Amino acid sequence: MLLLVASLWLTPSARAEALDLTRASCSDFAAMNETDKTQLSLWLAGYFAGSAMRPLLDLDKITAAPAALTELCSKSPQLALVSAETRAVFIQAPTP
Repeated sequence: MLLLVASLWLTPSARAEALDLTRASCSDFAAMNETDKTQLSLWLAGYFAGSAMRPLLDLDKITAAPAALTELCSKSPQLALVSAETRAVFIQAPTP
């Protein structure tokens, strides 16, 4: 997946370097094909679950995530893919 995703942000000579997905935006996500959107959604689910120290992944949310992210990104193309808004697609905000 990372090689496919990397092609959106990196020149061919830079592909051997690390890919910082915190710099990816919704416009990058919108430009992906459906397979890459699905794979990146799975990565985001794991990233957000790990940062929240939650050992469980919600498979229904992961399955629905590409469509939910596409809708969110259509409204805010410059939104970072690693953000509170995209995190909410996968994990509910804690109740106060």
